Amino acid sequence: MDEPTSGLDARAAAIVMRTVRNTVDTGRTVVCTIHQPSIDIFEAFDELLLMKRGGQVIYSGPLGRHSQKIIEYFEAIPGVPKIKEKYNPATWMLEASSIAAEVRLGIDFAEYYKNSSLYQRNKALVNELSKPAPGTEDLYFPTKYSQSTIDQFKACLWKQWWTYWRSPDYNLVRFFFTLVTAILLGTIFWNVGHKRDSSTDLRIVIGSMYAAVLFIGINNCSTVQPIVSIERSVFYRERAAGMYSALPYAIAQVVVEIPYVFIQAVYYTVIVYSMMSFQWTAAKFLWFFFISFCSFLYFTYYGMMTVSMSPNHQVAAIFAATFYSVFNLFSGFFIPRPKIPKWWIWYYWICPLAWTVYGLIVTQYGDMEDFIKVPGGTGQDKQRIKDYVKHQFGYHTDFMGVVAAVLVGFCVFFAFMFAVCIKKLNFQQR
Repeated sequence: MDEPTSGLDARAAAIVMRTVRNTVDTGRTVVCTIHQPSIDIFEAFDELLLMKRGGQVIYSGPLGRHSQKIIEYFEAIPGVPKIKEKYNPATWMLEASSIAAEVRLGIDFAEYYKNSSLYQRNKALVNELSKPAPGTEDLYFPTKYSQSTIDQFKACLWKQWWTYWRSPDYNLVRFFFTLVTAILLGTIFWNVGHKRDSSTDLRIVIGSMYAAVLFIGINNCSTVQPIVSIERSVFYRERAAGMYSALPYAIAQVVVEIPYVFIQAVYYTVIVYSMMSFQWTAAKFLWFFFISFCSFLYFTYYGMMTVSMSPNHQVAAIFAATFYSVFNLFSGFFIPRPKIPKWWIWYYWICPLAWTVYGLIVTQYGDMEDFIKVPGGTGQDKQRIKDYVKHQFGYHTDFMGVVAAVLVGFCVFFAFMFAVCIKKLNFQQR
């Protein structure tokens, strides 16, 4: 403890040192630096290590009852005046061993201590304690941390839960943004789900679904970055203190986002789905909810991952933004998959938004038998919607199991990369 009584009045200092004394009485060792202690506080200590300027030891040993041991030691030095009655021994000790006293007495207190019997006793004690007693074994701890990985995860999850609950500036803002975005897009694309007369109408409907997910996803990615950056600074300090390892912390950070994103996806889906007037079947609604939820979640984890591999959230924001346009370009909406050049098709398959668009289009229109007008060579040709989706975008209804697995896989991958980077990378300046 570094000067625990500094800045305190006499009563507060006495309370603090009484607590320290009670801690020592439980069998623990407490080391304090103390500045101008009162008699009661000074005599609460058992031993004293006194050094002069330069770090040289003047005294190291017990204080004794009413500081009797240290008083006897200094009074035994030739020329040192006796302590006055009821005088503070701490003040007397500092005055008697000051540089002015050394000059006046012509003595080096550090050399005097090295030639004293007290120094020899301390040296012998150090040598004795440095050798293990016969039959003893070295201390051994089976694990680095005091708690198991599960208990560390529970503690980190509880801490993160309260951190998020007490962060309304983060959670309420993203909830409000989601609500405003859902209402805004719902009013712009009002009843658009019923307009399926031509391929142009269909692309507007598909674009509305795509834009709705993209807006919320990018917002989730950008808003989570400052939070994770601040939490990472706390993590660095607590990991250095041996409180927990990186994996339980990272899993807790990942898990705590799920209920908030789930709530966000629930009311977003209800508002957007109803205002855009998509088909009210349980399967299609649940698919829309599942795809929206996974998309919001992988965008959130993507933002967390970019922070974990960047020195700060400003760099992470730039890093994440560079991929937004690339995701947008290879999503399969502006350039359908059959029209993407073969040497770029690999990026389509690793683009998260491409799988989101795939799922949204197939689940809503992959089984529709209605006919729409499609521009042809002569006039307008009619084509079934499910055939148009298959030929124009290259989507197949029997591929939805893979799409669902890949969307979950992106969430797991970004969360896994966040955990790995948190564990392996350290951007502390000191």
